[in-house]
Amino acid sequence: MNLYLNDLSLTGQFVDARSFREALEPLLRLRHRDSVLKDSLYCSRTLCTRQVTKTHNLQQAVMKTPDRLFISQVLGWFAKSGPFWENKRQPNEDDYFEYENCDVTDQGLGEAARDIIAEIAASAFSFRGSLIECEKTPLLVRQGLVEDPISTIKIDNHWRIEQLLEALQAAKTYKSWQDVFCEINLRFDGLVFPNNVIEPLLSMPFSKQVTKRIFELLYVLNELVSENNSTAERSDSGKELWNNHFVGKKAWFTDESSTNKSKFKQEMTFRDPEDSGKKIFCPWHGKIKTPQIRIHFQWPPPKGQNRIKVVYIGPKITKG
Repeated sequence: MNLYLNDLSLTGQFVDARSFREALEPLLRLRHRDSVLKDSLYCSRTLCTRQVTKTHNLQQAVMKTPDRLFISQVLGWFAKSGPFWENKRQPNEDDYFEYENCDVTDQGLGEAARDIIAEIAASAFSFRGSLIECEKTPLLVRQGLVEDPISTIKIDNHWRIEQLLEALQAAKTYKSWQDVFCEINLRFDGLVFPNNVIEPLLSMPFSKQVTKRIFELLYVLNELVSENNSTAERSDSGKELWNNHFVGKKAWFTDESSTNKSKFKQEMTFRDPEDSGKKIFCPWHGKIKTPQIRIHFQWPPPKGQNRIKVVYIGPKITKG
């Protein structure tokens, strides 16, 4: 599936360069660790000139940061390597497209529409907060002039990273737990897994629904790592992740009860994935309800450890 950045979703809506960076970084991280996304997420060659704040276009806003690595990564993507859809433009006879009365013929939405007409799977990614409504799906792109419309093309649209992850997962084929193990090692660079982390799953039938939920839980843990700074303080996004998924009766992640910690201490003690001579007690876990699967991890990470050790993915240990 081809994915296209929606140029119209950048309309100068960000308060300043910093807020634009905060919106871009999750997408940048996902692109960095997912080779499929890196090769299939297309942008326009003119995207760097789109207004992202009232006074700065994309390139100017990126250059405002003192972070040279960030500048190199972003401009290397948007100004140099792409991929740019213009290099593979899909031919189309009636080549005029509009979205919300804006000409998108020479933008990402126009190319997505051309792909769909040619029966090539395509969707879009939109930045949030645009002055033009882009936080909905599908986006209805009209082919032809207002007075002489030809057709309406429906383009699946994503505006949250979670949606994009789901689309990527749907585009990939997982047939075994071993496929899942390979994927989590590739995708989640903020997490550490032992080689036997999925061994408890091997006796269970493979499940696409469980696979989806494993990815969702590990995504949150991985994001929590990236939202901590060098002093272990959480960013605003990190605090939101914690409040949404670690707090309350319906929390995705919880600590074991004192009773279970005592009763199942041995079962919840695992070899350290980075030092087989050590063992670590990991009562914190992420929850999958049906079937009852648990993801145990070390929490909180010891001081100076900048990744989370995920030590067990399998049936609920304290069951029964």
